[in-house]
Amino acid sequence: MNEAIIFLKRTTAYGKLKYIQSDAAQFYPKAMHKLFYTNKIGIKGALTVEHRVNNVSKTGKHNVRIETVFSKIKDRVDDFRGLKALWSAPILMQGIIIQHNYIESHTTIGKVPCELAGVKIETGINRWLGLIKSSVY
Repeated sequence: MNEAIIFLKRTTAYGKLKYIQSDAAQFYPKAMHKLFYTNKIGIKGALTVEHRVNNVSKTGKHNVRIETVFSKIKDRVDDFRGLKALWSAPILMQGIIIQHNYIESHTTIGKVPCELAGVKIETGINRWLGLIKSSVY
């Protein structure tokens, strides 16, 4: 629960949120209650940020977008034998994010996510090399 509280505090660093969506893990409601519960007059006993629980067995909806990225990160990080320096972790994470958004086609939609967002980059056959070349010019 402590890690959930730290994560939820970081989400509010950029401004007030309308809602936070999570899976049905049991520690999220406790963390939400601890951080966002208020007993002020007018909104007594209410959460100041709505917590939307997405439980696949109940809602039939998946957290597909974020779960896809998490599974890619998990698969990639499992292969690492250990990072030699802490400074290299953010660089590797950015590479994984670029790979997900600009290089690989999504398995369910058959397109690269940047194309769905309307970003068209001429990269040629080797998409990594094309991105590097386009960033230099």
